[in-house]
Amino acid sequence: MNTREIALAKRNKLIEKIIAQYDSGAGDEVLPVVPLDEFFDGNWDEHCLAPNKVDYGRPPLQECYRILREIRDRPDVQGVLVAIHETPYADEPEDFDIWPDSDTVYVLTSCKRDEVAAWVEPLKVDDIGDNWSCNTGKKPPAAPDVQPGMKVHALWWD
Repeated sequence: MNTREIALAKRNKLIEKIIAQYDSGAGDEVLPVVPLDEFFDGNWDEHCLAPNKVDYGRPPLQECYRILREIRDRPDVQGVLVAIHETPYADEPEDFDIWPDSDTVYVLTSCKRDEVAAWVEPLKVDDIGDNWSCNTGKKPPAAPDVQPGMKVHALWWD
């Protein structure tokens, strides 16, 4: 298997995980979520994260991953999850160049919004919400329970 085939296999496994969440009740009001590393592992699609900000201030994809990993690895952070806005079909050849995309990343932390805003300033987010899902506040089925003392901050790009 070459590098491209390995990356495509990782993408397809990620798509299966996302589809399973849709089958379990995720949808327009509650987006599926995936762990940070699973979203970025093998990811080649520069337009998969904050696609409207590519070439308009958002750093390159691998730099976004580095910044989000540093945040996830902080002792005052429970986790970082990527909410999936749209996903390609795994078996459609015309979708083979497309990775699932996101315009929202959740940071579970004990820190206040202003602190999170400082951490993510290089990512050029448009807004930071204080709950799951900007519209409903409903917890995604695949998201972990928020530990005592932690809260959810939703990074959002338009």
